[in-house]
Amino acid sequence: MTVCLPEGDLARAKNHEPDSTWPTMIEVVAWFGKGGRKGHRKSVIIPADQFFGHGAYGAPLSGEQLIGMVNQLRKKD
Repeated sequence: MTVCLPEGDLARAKNHEPDSTWPTMIEVVAWFGKGGRKGHRKSVIIPADQFFGHGAYGAPLSGEQLIGMVNQLRKKD
């Protein structure tokens, strides 16, 4: 004998799957000097897998790691 459980209110709601598209690369840009964008531009490109924690990366990029990348840009000649 099978038991039929009643359906809840959410069972009748339309379900929309979230968009699963991700960027392939993330670029972090830092401007140095006076005048905002008139200064010196430095950037680093991060693979999206590293930023979001997909693929071979176990966790998303932490704030400390991102701050370290900005510090490397600051020290880069």
